[in-house]
Amino acid sequence: MSSDEESGNFRSPESELESMVETLQTETPSAPEINGMVKDGDTAYAEINNNKTTLKSREVILTGIDDLLISRGARLILFLPIVVVLLFGLSQSYRGSEPDWWEGGVQELFLDFSFSKSVYLLALALMVADLMLLFVLHYLLWVTKRIFQIETDEIVDTGVTFRSSHGYSEMKAVIDGASNQLNLTTTLMILSTLLLGLSLITNPSETEGIPVLIALSTGTLLSGHSVYMVSNRPRFNTVEPWGLLDAFSPPMHPALLNKPFTDVIRSHVDPLLAVRFSKYVSSFSQNLQQGVRLSELQEYLLQVLDLFRSGLIEEDDFHQALGELVDTRTIDQIINHPELGEETLDRLLMHARDRCAPFFRLNDRMRMHLSTQSDEKIWFDVDMENLTLGQANLFAFVLNQTGETQDLILRVQTPDFRPNECVYRLKAEPHADDSLSGKATYERVSSSMSSSRIIWQTLVPSSMGDATVTVRLEDSSGNLISGKVLTSQVRSDLFTRLRMTTGAVFMFGAVLAIISPVLPFVANLLGL
Repeated sequence: MSSDEESGNFRSPESELESMVETLQTETPSAPEINGMVKDGDTAYAEINNNKTTLKSREVILTGIDDLLISRGARLILFLPIVVVLLFGLSQSYRGSEPDWWEGGVQELFLDFSFSKSVYLLALALMVADLMLLFVLHYLLWVTKRIFQIETDEIVDTGVTFRSSHGYSEMKAVIDGASNQLNLTTTLMILSTLLLGLSLITNPSETEGIPVLIALSTGTLLSGHSVYMVSNRPRFNTVEPWGLLDAFSPPMHPALLNKPFTDVIRSHVDPLLAVRFSKYVSSFSQNLQQGVRLSELQEYLLQVLDLFRSGLIEEDDFHQALGELVDTRTIDQIINHPELGEETLDRLLMHARDRCAPFFRLNDRMRMHLSTQSDEKIWFDVDMENLTLGQANLFAFVLNQTGETQDLILRVQTPDFRPNECVYRLKAEPHADDSLSGKATYERVSSSMSSSRIIWQTLVPSSMGDATVTVRLEDSSGNLISGKVLTSQVRSDLFTRLRMTTGAVFMFGAVLAIISPVLPFVANLLGL
């Protein structure tokens, strides 16, 4: 596989989004008024806007319940089915007999029901409670999908082909997949609840062995919980501006980073937030200092914010750095915006750090390199995940400090990942670090990042276990300048393995529970 930095065949997500924003900002000619058409359109728009506001309010409440009781906090959706299974086992252990303490007077408090039937009734109540929680999740997911649809339609109505944008179909597939998983889990839990209720109505104490309905109820209960455990449904919402980030995984990204921070972060931002943020930043186009472009503002803002959050510069330095591009009033607008301000930017940085940690480690190492005296004419460094879960992100930084333009070749070779070999041809312009002597940290880092050639290569593991990657930096004649060998452990993370194992155990238990009523019959046939 070969790549040339002069190639213009790849259209980056950034350029795609900028074209969308340009379309959004373009005013379309107004249509002629025909019999109150404009008035009807305004009414329809107001109704949609009111509907979205109502849905947003409901989503806030439902998300709070989800955080407190269901997916986080108490995590009842996870533990209630387990408690029900334990109650099933307890009830079966006392079929045909009663504990002494139960007959002593407690039984009268439960309408003279047997201990076994009372436990089953308690299990039924917990199953109904679990169903109520699932219905809350269903309603929350429906509200989120509806808001997402409304906001998508708002962008599409402006003339933007948003549904064809970078990552939209993949994100929609994740949202629909979460809905399908929840539908299957709910269906199995409803079936289990109905089977248990039916078994209690038919008085199972009069049957011998394990009642068929109880066995089927147990099996469907375990199956439903197994589906929930294995599926790993992502949590997303539209309450926070960054609420859809976990529902998005970048289907593509630029290989050569021209605006490193912008390229990395934008690649992990969901399309809806990306368009909103780009449109928001573009609103400051009239406030830029002469000669400054919007893309430079975005990149510089993310760089200095990363330095500020890392504790490397003070707040005064942060404002001073941005003051070189925009005025003080604009800085306050950027930082203090209620939706797309400082908190959202922090979330985007944290999200990118979590997904592309090697890039930020290399950025830190470059900063340390700039602070020390070095005789390296070409500073070259690479990094990737030490533990690969799913896919690996390989980053390579090349900083030319020779004073002359260098034609370089970067080779990535590995027998354990796909693609096995990648070749990049780079034209590295000289970086004049001497002219930055005595300058502030953010100025030196920004200048070095702009002068660096940065490669981002995604590697897909071919197998589990130890894996190696060799990266060579060569001159135009193929002579080795520097080389790096990286090692990584390829495996699933502990949480995933635990989740899959638990799901498999529950599914195995479901099979045993379903076939248990026929086991005695089969044994008799076999003479066992």
